[in-house]
Amino acid sequence: MAKVQSFADKANKKKQGDLIVMCPDTNKETKIVNVRLVDAIPNGKGSFKFLDKNSRVYESTYKPYKG
Repeated sequence: MAKVQSFADKANKKKQGDLIVMCPDTNKETKIVNVRLVDAIPNGKGSFKFLDKNSRVYESTYKPYKG
């Protein structure tokens, strides 16, 4: 049976090198890290629907990276 890859394994596999950029909030060099964002959205029946997406953020402030 094949090994199941985790999100961290996939992110590290794609990473070819650390991307270091200037953070606009702190004006210091910081890394860009991959994170998984999960939103819980209530539906009308009293239960929740979970939406998840992968995103890249600044390591120093965890604000979204647009680049």
